[in-house]
Amino acid sequence: MITLLVDSNALRHPGLKAYLQASRDHAIALSDLTLVEMRKTRALSTSRESLQIVAYYPQQSYALRRTHEMLGEKITSAEQAHVLFDYEATANLTDLSRRLLMLPPPAGLAEEMAQLEADAQLVVARLTEEVSALEPGLVSAAKDFTQAELTEIRTMKDVTDGTRRKLLDLLKETTGSFILQNQEPGRRAPMLLRDTMGQFAFRYSLCMLLYYMEWVRIGRQTGKKLPLRVNDVVDMQLAATGTYFNGVLSADGNLQIVSNTARGVLRGFGAYVGEDWRVPQPQQETDGAIGDASPADPV
Repeated sequence: MITLLVDSNALRHPGLKAYLQASRDHAIALSDLTLVEMRKTRALSTSRESLQIVAYYPQQSYALRRTHEMLGEKITSAEQAHVLFDYEATANLTDLSRRLLMLPPPAGLAEEMAQLEADAQLVVARLTEEVSALEPGLVSAAKDFTQAELTEIRTMKDVTDGTRRKLLDLLKETTGSFILQNQEPGRRAPMLLRDTMGQFAFRYSLCMLLYYMEWVRIGRQTGKKLPLRVNDVVDMQLAATGTYFNGVLSADGNLQIVSNTARGVLRGFGAYVGEDWRVPQPQQETDGAIGDASPADPV
């Protein structure tokens, strides 16, 4: 089965319907943070529009487990990636998508969506607290790399042993910090890096580093407003989760760059990554919002 992780805006991508119609083996997956993004403001109207594709293709749409629930999983194959699906949440999501399209709206739907919106805003508030001090350390780490090394990582061409070792050493530090803070606070025993490559902690740490490496590489200024940095963290979690599947569908250029690079870096390390696939762009679409695409052009 080909599975693409989609962000909230990509649920309205013009090629998504054609992709799902093309084969029953084509599926989409929605992360918990995709749903949070969808519901944080005007949850009722936004969800009604975004979840139409789920209502029309319920057998090909899946909800993923919440991020904190997948932290202990070590995914090393396509078969193992299926443990990231939450089938109860999937059933609830498809039922909600169906009810959102009913006319007149079912009793209690507005109140239900108002509660989901309040829940989403609480998640965003928590993320805001978590990322407030994140940027300085990551930018500092990214600045340890020369422009030549950053280009090697960005393109995954002619990567020297020194660059690879430098990146691995930094990932050991950031992954270890993530695991101690979010996964195993009391852990004292060392963990081999090869044993963490299938875990979300490693892949999220990689995506965050790649994101700030790209900032440094192109000379972008730091100091983004906090809400925008929260959006970036959400995108990097999508990029990390998407490495277990066949790609990420998004109109966000930064997310695409990190997703592409992370998939290449992980393969270079010998870690499992889903086979690349991308929704072909309808020929009549010429604005390039998500870019020209082919099955060989990963996101």
